[in-house]
Amino acid sequence: MFSGFKKGVVQAQIEAMIPPPIQQRKSKIAFISVAIEAHFDWQQARDANAQMSSHIKSMLPSSEYDWVAAAEPFEDHAAMEAFLSAEYAKGLDGVILYHAAYTTGEIASTLGLWLRAHPVPIFSYSMPEVTGKNLTANRLCSQNFVLGILRNMQVKYQWLFCEKDDEKLQNQVQLFAKASRAIGYFKGKKALIAGAGRVPGFYDCEVNEMDIIKRFGVGFDRVNLVEFTSQMGNYSDDAIESLRRSILSEDDCKFNNVPDDQFDRSLRFALALMTYTRERDYIGVSLKNWPELFDHFQIAGDGAMSLMNDQGIVVSDEADTGALLSMLVLDQLGDSDLPPMLSDLSYFNAQENALGLWHNGSAATRLRHSQSGFECRKHGILENYDEATAWGVLFEFLVQPGPVTVMRLMAPSSDKAMLFEGEIVDSELKFRGTYGQFIPKQETAAQIIGTVMDKGLDHHWLVGRGHYIEALRGFNYWLGIDEIAIDNPGDSCGFGKQ
Repeated sequence: MFSGFKKGVVQAQIEAMIPPPIQQRKSKIAFISVAIEAHFDWQQARDANAQMSSHIKSMLPSSEYDWVAAAEPFEDHAAMEAFLSAEYAKGLDGVILYHAAYTTGEIASTLGLWLRAHPVPIFSYSMPEVTGKNLTANRLCSQNFVLGILRNMQVKYQWLFCEKDDEKLQNQVQLFAKASRAIGYFKGKKALIAGAGRVPGFYDCEVNEMDIIKRFGVGFDRVNLVEFTSQMGNYSDDAIESLRRSILSEDDCKFNNVPDDQFDRSLRFALALMTYTRERDYIGVSLKNWPELFDHFQIAGDGAMSLMNDQGIVVSDEADTGALLSMLVLDQLGDSDLPPMLSDLSYFNAQENALGLWHNGSAATRLRHSQSGFECRKHGILENYDEATAWGVLFEFLVQPGPVTVMRLMAPSSDKAMLFEGEIVDSELKFRGTYGQFIPKQETAAQIIGTVMDKGLDHHWLVGRGHYIEALRGFNYWLGIDEIAIDNPGDSCGFGKQ
């Protein structure tokens, strides 16, 4: 699925020049089960608790998850509460509840109260039992009973009823764990708004910071560009020249029209911003890359962003902070280590059922087409006005084909999202910049663009590698993010909807 991708341009050289990333902590999943000893087969419930704990634990990679399990089913609600509270105090990201047998209302209501006070995702699992003899567990009814109480207590939950060897169990457990891990990742973190605000007039790049803090647990530091530009002199001329020469001598480098001084300032800015970001453990950067960098430093920030994304430092263009959040969500939920990409919808052809995912040149160079290479260019939009005052450097290329998921958390509160899947296919470079021709998987291109226009949605769209809408929907459920339906009939016309 992810074959054909190359290393980023000078990725290894830059990695040696900046602080290493702080490794993401393991996520903790707690396994509990419930049963009643007096009326059902207690030994069977105890055996099932141990078997299911081991079975489900094996579905999660130990490199990403810590697993803690209660020794036997809970029938004492106070003991269950104490167990969960002790694990929560040490850091808990999700709870898996197995219905080993029927349980009590006290267990269910105590669990509901605890979940209301400690909002972590919970996955309820139950399975069929042997027929033709006494009912020794009543698992299905137990699940029904507990979930009814949780619903009445307005507690969110995910549930599954199937045989333990059904492939749905592994699929759903992994989706649940992935959402739990992503939600835990955001809590208490900070992102950097480099330049302190959005670019002029780009109103859909703004965010309501309080809404984001409440929903994601993520805060923001707004820092003026001078904090980074003042550090551009920290790198020797020899080191910068070596980087530039390495880029230009790459076999994949097909063209360069950027003067050396602009190229070098771009590299210095990239290194300074990467160092600042890594030293403070920001989870991502929303960069105000114009007009100040154009007007005062005679560089385009796009090339710097490409190199940052190559390092796994997620960075969004034009200080679009909602786009940054979208990229971070894609980055957390995807199965690939390839960075997400910011784009405009800049081409539409109903007959080809195609959309063009384009931007000036901030995408990671790791995403370049394996057969066509890249070009080092001045900013193409600035060249439309005056080639003499167009600044660089931008890395321009066709994007490597393959499956992708496209989504956007909508400004300013990121409480709504639109998402769709498809394939980036081989095509010509329709416009200079970074470009990928996209063919939708389910809806048509006309339905997608029609819905975007009908509902007046934000103009930046974020592209992750692979198909994982199901994982996004699970994440959105837990955080209360509503999905925007793609409902335009596809006639390339319509009326605005509120």
